[in-house]
Amino acid sequence: MNTSLQYRLSASIALAVVLMAGTAALFTLIASWNDAHIAQDKQLRQIAHLIGRLQTGPVTLAARQKISGITLDERIVVRFLNPTPGEPEAYDGLPVFATPLLDGLQTVELDQDSWRVFVRTDGNGVRLAVAQQTRVRNAVAINNAVRALIPFALLAALLPLLVHWLIRKLFGPLRVLAAEAGARAHDDLRQLDAAGLPDEVQPLVAEINRLLTRVNAAMQAQRRFVADAAHELRSPLTAMSLQTERLAAADMPDEARRRMQTLAAGLQRTRAMLDQLLALARSQQGAPEAAGAAGAGAAAAMAVSLQQVVRAVIEDLYPLAEQRAIDLGVLSGDDALVAAPPLALTMLVKNLVDNALRYTPPGGRVDVSFRSHDGGVELIVDDSGPGIPQPERERVFDAFYRILDGSENTGSGLGLAIVKAVADKAGAAVRFDQAPLSATGLRVIVAFPAVAGARPPA
Repeated sequence: MNTSLQYRLSASIALAVVLMAGTAALFTLIASWNDAHIAQDKQLRQIAHLIGRLQTGPVTLAARQKISGITLDERIVVRFLNPTPGEPEAYDGLPVFATPLLDGLQTVELDQDSWRVFVRTDGNGVRLAVAQQTRVRNAVAINNAVRALIPFALLAALLPLLVHWLIRKLFGPLRVLAAEAGARAHDDLRQLDAAGLPDEVQPLVAEINRLLTRVNAAMQAQRRFVADAAHELRSPLTAMSLQTERLAAADMPDEARRRMQTLAAGLQRTRAMLDQLLALARSQQGAPEAAGAAGAGAAAAMAVSLQQVVRAVIEDLYPLAEQRAIDLGVLSGDDALVAAPPLALTMLVKNLVDNALRYTPPGGRVDVSFRSHDGGVELIVDDSGPGIPQPERERVFDAFYRILDGSENTGSGLGLAIVKAVADKAGAAVRFDQAPLSATGLRVIVAFPAVAGARPPA
């Protein structure tokens, strides 16, 4: 069953229109049929009275023969019912009516044919019959009825189309609102614009806006809680790390030292995860940049040199690359400008390169490059690691989601979530492709929009 309100409303109104038009057409058909027969009966009377007025004096045999032989357009026949001596009973095959016919209108069956007959007797006793075949009368009535039905047929065919067009036009603002809401990012909780919507829909939109406000408040509270919890946990973890370092300097058995090293590694991973939680909470604050002149002006004021950010990240993560014997380098020589907060852009690049280093096996390779074109700037990170299976590529942006590939990487599952949050805020898009470094290598492409008049900070 179709649950579309527009479809059901159009169908209901169209059905009502067709039923009303059909009912009116039926009454018109009956009325036209009766009016046509009444008009033809009146015509028979008028012809009989006209001929009767012509017979004001004695009528000769020749005159009677001429009158009796009259046929009007082969539809109406005139006959005398009391022929004079010497007058033939029939003329050229015209019907002969019996004398006992009564005066007035009547239907007579003659030679397997039906006739409508009007009989008139004048003051001299002359009886005159004016007749018309019933099938001719019916053909005229049907023709009149069909002509009367043409407007109703046009009404039944065109009015439902007009109703459907009008209803579709009335529902236009709702479709525009739905398209605007569907085009938003998942974290865009701005109020829906109710301008131009019908009064009947205004309460629904108002309730949706109130719901969006409550959801936004709940999400902000959750982010503040995550940030506050991560911040509060950093102090005791830092203290525990310091105590672990001091304890590691003391003499202890080999078994205890191995356990101490395991504890120190666990504390280090926890601190890294808390740092990423804080970074994720910061990256999720605010909404994506609005498009337009205002957005372009704000973006131009925040233009950042991508080359400087990439080189700073490479220098920061180079010790990790050396530790894993991974060839890490930058392939691009020309600079490119990106409209994004410097700290957020650094966080994005660092998480991409850090992920590539952690998932690339020892002896592998990680390349960072970027290229400018008319549509914007693309940041590209290639690695020779195991890649991401196609079914997993949508879920890797979820916080704490990790691919169970049997490797010993120590990621927290927050890196790509941070990348996605920063990219969404900057109006960029993240996608995956096949890297040319190996058969299973992964290429991550972050496409930043073009910025008109972008300039690096002084």
